[in-house]
Amino acid sequence: MSSTISDMSPQTRRELLAMIGKVGGGLAMYQAMTALGHAAETQFTGPPNLSGARPGASVLVLGAGLAGMVAAYELTKAGYKVQVLEYQDRPGGRNYSVRGGDKIVEVGGATQTVGYAPGNYLNPGPWRIPHHHRTLIHYCKAFGVELEPFIQLDHNVFVHKSDAFGGKPQRYKELATDFKGHVSELLGKSLNAGALDAAVTKEDKDKLLEAMRDWGALDKNMAYSSSLAVSGQRGYDQAPGGGVGGAPTPSKVNGLSDVLASHVWTQMGFYFSYVMQTTMFQPKGGMDMIGKGFYRQINKMVRLNTKVTKVAQDDKGVTVSWQDAKTGQVGESKADYCVCTIPLPVLSQLDIQVAPKTQAAIKAVPYGSAVKIGLEMKRRFWEEDYSIYGGAQLH
Repeated sequence: MSSTISDMSPQTRRELLAMIGKVGGGLAMYQAMTALGHAAETQFTGPPNLSGARPGASVLVLGAGLAGMVAAYELTKAGYKVQVLEYQDRPGGRNYSVRGGDKIVEVGGATQTVGYAPGNYLNPGPWRIPHHHRTLIHYCKAFGVELEPFIQLDHNVFVHKSDAFGGKPQRYKELATDFKGHVSELLGKSLNAGALDAAVTKEDKDKLLEAMRDWGALDKNMAYSSSLAVSGQRGYDQAPGGGVGGAPTPSKVNGLSDVLASHVWTQMGFYFSYVMQTTMFQPKGGMDMIGKGFYRQINKMVRLNTKVTKVAQDDKGVTVSWQDAKTGQVGESKADYCVCTIPLPVLSQLDIQVAPKTQAAIKAVPYGSAVKIGLEMKRRFWEEDYSIYGGAQLH
């Protein structure tokens, strides 16, 4: 008796990743690639040591995002003559910031004018830099882009679920402490009851009990209950102070059922995710400082407001046809080689001379949709009223 596999079932890792990308978009596919070891942490130890350019060799770079600008910078150092063509009127690609007075023209022509007060800005694209983005951090240092810590998690933020605590938001520090306390107590009880004897040795059992008592702030009876030790993590009803009446008052812990209803573990687990772990960084003054820092190195070779309309190639090199987005002027740029960093959904709409399989691959890659909304408040109430400084306001 033989069995068959449905045509919808992926046969290879490549097909599996393609299916994940079609269903969940580019981010889901990237995460799957990371899990399968195809998109692991960068092994960057320094910039590439390019050499061997023949005299007069030239390269066209399409796109002045970070990838295009790094390519132009390193190829120029290697001796190539480089020209960069960029559609936008600014460098940086999707790495940019918007400030008061800026006008944003959406696809389709809809225009928004940013009305932020001086000093305020929004990063519509990326807005934080993980510690393992070694390549980007290297170039920021090399190009004088000052970075500062980005507060990824503030334990004082609120966790809110409409069906928990009567819909009243709770502090993350309280729920996270209560969750690990209750879990530690349950594991301690299981260990003491011998329920895990088949899984752990006596020595490991003793170590686990010690770990649970310390990690969960349990009392001498391995119980999780209100105490000064617990309040040292989740906060006090009255914090320690000096003088008469300065003794601290422990806060009341939440019951296990209430804590489970909050789903606080989703927030706790979020910051264990590889791409969300601390330490995080951000450029001082906005993410566009990165694009500006890169642009300072190569600005003389960049042509902004230049819409690529056609890419042709032959044995002699590459010819790129373009149109000036402001004046309508048309022209051509030629080079021996071409580095294309145009996003695939845009590239798939252009007249490009590539093999049919390459063209099909360009059109098949899905991109995930995303929306970011920037709200400007009259005052920083989250700091003034709730002592929340940085971090994500959890929901």
